[in-house]
Amino acid sequence: MDKNKILFPYNFTDMDNKALDFIIQTYVQHENSQITLFHAYTPVPEIILNRNSVMEKMSSNLHYLRKQVIEQESKMVEIKQRLLDGGFHSNRVNYLYVPKKRDLAKEIIILARNEGYQTIVLTRSGTIIGFFKASVFNKVVTTLKNINITIIT
Repeated sequence: MDKNKILFPYNFTDMDNKALDFIIQTYVQHENSQITLFHAYTPVPEIILNRNSVMEKMSSNLHYLRKQVIEQESKMVEIKQRLLDGGFHSNRVNYLYVPKKRDLAKEIIILARNEGYQTIVLTRSGTIIGFFKASVFNKVVTTLKNINITIIT
């Protein structure tokens, strides 16, 4: 049986946790399924700072943002562990935690195409505002062809 590569863009929301439960329930018994958790974070810029009060405050803010990036990666490891605890074997689960180079929808589209993912699991809130705005969800769904897209609402 062919491998089913599943891409799960994870953004640390309650809906993502709901989707994670869905993935465990749906795919754990499918030995041919491989799950990739994916998160593209906004990199913190490297700025050379002078020693004055404004720049020291900026330095403090940049330090906080760098700490947040590190903490999020730790959370990705925890999410991977949830999949393992849910019954997935370690060779079936991995995660990508990468700096964002373009908008998130393009990151997902390029990754899906380049790495040959057959399935993408997306989350979507049910708000009216979200329905009308150009979202990551809309861009991915309307751009990718011949890929199964599962939408958790």
